Amino acid sequence: MDFSDYLKPYLNKKTKYYVALSGGADSLVLLNELKKLHKDNDFNLIAIHINHNVQKDSKKWKTICENFCKKNEIKFIAHSLKQKKNISSNLEKKLRDERYRFFEKTLEKNSILFMGHHLDDLIETFFLRALRGSGIEGLSSIPKERALGKGKLIRPFLNISKSEILAKAKKDKLKFIKDPSNKDISFDRNYLRNEILPKIEKRWPSYRKNLNQLIENLKESSDLLKTQAKKDFNEVKVKKNLISLKKFHNLSKMRQKNVFIFWINLNGLNQPSARVINLFFSKFLEDEK
Repeated sequence: MDFSDYLKPYLNKKTKYYVALSGGADSLVLLNELKKLHKDNDFNLIAIHINHNVQKDSKKWKTICENFCKKNEIKFIAHSLKQKKNISSNLEKKLRDERYRFFEKTLEKNSILFMGHHLDDLIETFFLRALRGSGIEGLSSIPKERALGKGKLIRPFLNISKSEILAKAKKDKLKFIKDPSNKDISFDRNYLRNEILPKIEKRWPSYRKNLNQLIENLKESSDLLKTQAKKDFNEVKVKKNLISLKKFHNLSKMRQKNVFIFWINLNGLNQPSARVINLFFSKFLEDEK
């Protein structure tokens, strides 16, 4: 399948499309494919570049992205995050949260933000969440589509490997940015990417395909659990955000946890770890019986 075939199903003239442009191979290939499609489809295309103010060349990267957009007549939006004085262990998460807050503020109703996440990102996330003891929903890894602010976030390249993207960038003669921090194995994701996964690939060359199938199976199981949770929640619900503990205790422990997680997600809250959930059930709900 051609790269553009992953994008065509989402395109129409009435929708405004944004691309999260870091300047790396993934986002640049994505933007370049949309640029090609733009010639035959008159849609509104905008690139968003976030300057994290972490790397010494970050301003240079912004200029590279801006010049690419100028050359190809693509509207360009740049946003700089506040410089962090202290580099903490959860820096990656803080930067991600700030980045997504800006995306949420930027997206208009019915607009779409494309992101260049690929199959290797999907598998890295699966491993990281597995090592943190995530539940089945977390192990389903990165969603291909989800709501974001007033619009929608779409990751069209989740079935494409990093090596395929690099080959495409080379074929199209794209000059992309190579972030030196990707080699810093003090970050969990980089350690996994640079130290662990190459060894897994050497032993099991088809691991990407097999894990991708596992993730698809987990998504189906997660959807089934959500369907059951919604049904059970409606049974124990008294009104919009109030449940009957008596009816709740009539459910099996497994279904109770399923409803509890559904309730948390319904309120747009961050899902706690399995350890916290188990602690809640053992310390609070047991006392309520």
